[in-house]
Amino acid sequence: MSFHLLNEIIKEKIRKRGIKSPTEIQKLSIPVILKRKNTLIIAPTGTGKTEAAILPIFDLFLGQKREGISILYITPLRALNRDLLGRIMWWGKELGITIDVRHGDTSSYRRRKQALTPPHMLITTPETLQAILVGKIIRKHLKNVRWVIIDEIHELAEDKRGAQLSLALERLREVTKRDFQRIGISATVGSPEKIAKFIGTDVQIVKAFSPKDIEISVEKPKPAREDRDIAQIINSTIDASSRVRRIHELLSKHRASLIFVNTREIAEILTSRLKIIGENVGIHHSSLSQEVRVSTEKEFKEGKIKALVCTSSLELGLDIGRVDLVVQYGSPRQVTRLVQRVGRSGHGLHRKSRGVIITATYDDILESIVIAERAIRGELEAIEFEEKPYDVLAHQIVGIALDFGRINKEKAFKIIKRSFVYRNLTLKEFEETLQFLENLRLIWLEESSFGKTRKSIRYYYENLSTIPEEHKFLVRDMITQQKIGNLDESFVASWLEVGSTFIFKGSPWKVVGINENEGEIIVEPSKEYKGAIPSWIGEEIPVPYEVALEVGKIRRKGEINFQCDLYTKKRALYRIKKHEKDFPIPSDKTILIEKLSDMIVIHACFGSKVNQTLGRILSFMLAAKTGRSIAIQVDPYRIILHTTYKEPERLFDIDKEFVEPLLESELKRTSLFRWKFVNVAKRFGVIARDSTPPASTVKRIIKIYENTIVYKETLKEIFNTNLDIKRTKEILNKIKKGEISIKISKTDRPSPLARVGFESYKEIIPPERAEREILVSLKRRIEDEKLELFCLYCTEWSAKLKVKYIDDDLKCQKCGARMLAIIKRDGNLKKLYRKFKRGEKLKKEELKEITAMQTSANLFLSYGKDAAIALAARGIGPKVAKRVLMESKTEEDLYRNILKAEREYARTRKFWD
Repeated sequence: MSFHLLNEIIKEKIRKRGIKSPTEIQKLSIPVILKRKNTLIIAPTGTGKTEAAILPIFDLFLGQKREGISILYITPLRALNRDLLGRIMWWGKELGITIDVRHGDTSSYRRRKQALTPPHMLITTPETLQAILVGKIIRKHLKNVRWVIIDEIHELAEDKRGAQLSLALERLREVTKRDFQRIGISATVGSPEKIAKFIGTDVQIVKAFSPKDIEISVEKPKPAREDRDIAQIINSTIDASSRVRRIHELLSKHRASLIFVNTREIAEILTSRLKIIGENVGIHHSSLSQEVRVSTEKEFKEGKIKALVCTSSLELGLDIGRVDLVVQYGSPRQVTRLVQRVGRSGHGLHRKSRGVIITATYDDILESIVIAERAIRGELEAIEFEEKPYDVLAHQIVGIALDFGRINKEKAFKIIKRSFVYRNLTLKEFEETLQFLENLRLIWLEESSFGKTRKSIRYYYENLSTIPEEHKFLVRDMITQQKIGNLDESFVASWLEVGSTFIFKGSPWKVVGINENEGEIIVEPSKEYKGAIPSWIGEEIPVPYEVALEVGKIRRKGEINFQCDLYTKKRALYRIKKHEKDFPIPSDKTILIEKLSDMIVIHACFGSKVNQTLGRILSFMLAAKTGRSIAIQVDPYRIILHTTYKEPERLFDIDKEFVEPLLESELKRTSLFRWKFVNVAKRFGVIARDSTPPASTVKRIIKIYENTIVYKETLKEIFNTNLDIKRTKEILNKIKKGEISIKISKTDRPSPLARVGFESYKEIIPPERAEREILVSLKRRIEDEKLELFCLYCTEWSAKLKVKYIDDDLKCQKCGARMLAIIKRDGNLKKLYRKFKRGEKLKKEELKEITAMQTSANLFLSYGKDAAIALAARGIGPKVAKRVLMESKTEEDLYRNILKAEREYARTRKFWD
């Protein structure tokens, strides 16, 4: 019992709150924190972690002199969870401790009030901490900080927000002139020692979680007779219906359930299907407004909704003690994610957390089995930090300059090196960053010191956030000219190029053109699902190397030891047995290469990041050999190269020493590099934060900064977050030594395991859209276009008509001539032609317009309405229209040739605009 260690006032309030005994994490944490030790608290959601941290700190606070801000509570969420905030505020009110919240949306009135009358405890975000560190008045109140609590620290530690926070804490230490007590609160993670080092020195880890506390099953629902009826009702396959039916069965046996999915698209589809069959479910994901999410959470807590279909948006914050089941729809992809999600059920003393993984594909089953086994064994993924990011360093150096006005370089270097993230920063890297900042006039620099300039404060405040700004790309159907929807800039930059096929709004689309300046992607409907990239792939969590390798091991051994039902086990092994009849089994020790008519499929069980790394290297090398750009598709078990290259045997003849140079050569030509570079350059102050430079400008800036730390940081960020260089080198070394063998398929038909990759996204794809339907859409659009016909003979008559109302024998209503020019947009063309008829002198460009009008009139004279149809198309002028009309014998030919010309225009538009 740890409550007895707290003072009488707090014990009285504990009784008032109705808490009878401490939870396990509270028993373990309270004594440690009361001894003023830096502490990392690790436990599942809903186990009283917050009280485990704040109650002993409140106890220590009540025994000291009260002045300024004594406690900082840092949370990654701007809108701190309603329940959590309410609980903290309750304790503060009861104990006479003033508590306030400060973030980016806090009003100026409230900020001023906090500066004049500071609260005892301030709840804030990492970004707002950056702001108040340099605030003239509130900075003075930070001198009294004795405790810092970092909530959801596992969410912060992995990225640049964490690097920024780690340096902010060291700067805060310079303000307080003391080693304040640091408390980290974390969900269950795989490398607590690393997070402890992130918090500070001499951190005691307190953990209240055991793999024995969770119960996980993996199921591939067996289709039943009633699934045919359900399939008709919800308009899906029988296989998908069996999963919906199984979830319905599980929900009926439990009080309150959370159904986790990996993407927003699947969340919407699954919710609608469950509602159709009468389930009382709500939906929760990041694209919904805060009001909708809050309302849904409230209804779920009150029992008005039986289940919530949710994405990772519900992994942080919300504590719902009623949950007695977590369903994971599809593979959770990472052990840590599964443990954190399942940990949301079964709260309370001596209750197990229960989770069921409902799988869909063969990959899903094996991957889920491996992840469930690793979860039960407690083998969670280690947290990977971004090592010494230079852009964050630059911002914090300017922050230090603002803190001190003038500071000795050696002292600043020591402050920065105290951070675990920057422990390996070299003096050379530090000096290079200082020099770069001086060149931008963001600091002044002398031999032994540096300081702030007039530019410092503006740059600092404009770059408080390390989160990249995410713009949207409009997706437009070239055939109908309709807007289909929007895609995240990160997805476009990472995955799409001209010729790529991707799945969006339930259908496959082919990229015809990408206009980076206008933020628009021109697409056409595709019939090709094979190799199509799902538009939600950017949301998906990467599958770790260790998980994919273990899947490969199961394939090699052909046996599953995990306790799951017989049908699930049989379905998983069936595909392996079917495959091995005619093909070598790809595994942890074997790479299989299949050469198909238009692609190479490389089976590699190395996980998302290694396969992404290998895929980029191979596509670059093949592009160099063939002289053509090679589109790639990657999943944790396959690399698909869209090429007709005939010698796949030599693909892996790569020396590991060339990995980085090859990747750099490949990456710097990509939109991914340009997008990352812009964000890094903004954090350095090279590009204004609110600026969106066109692609041509970005390319020029990259060339200018090629040998600087901006360029280096861009590469480093991609290497660290998108790729896995270290393990890729290990794989190449093992191939060289013969520890991993390469087998080549002897047939040009796809293997059963290749088909798994092609069919992974069947669930959300409706029946195919035929080319005829595309041509019908094109015809409908063109017939609704409005053109102006102008008589070149008398120049006195013109008429604006929709294409569908133009006849072959249309004549001038004044003079009866058929010499009618077709005008899309007037722009004074009629006046210009009258000027020409009067014999006035014209400029060279004006004469070109006259020739174009005469050509269009001749085309109408020869081809009638067909000429109007061709000229109404996008990007088709008289010259192209003439070729299209000459090559078209039937109406279908005409529209097919127009479609071809429009595609070419969309592809080359950036060169003409």
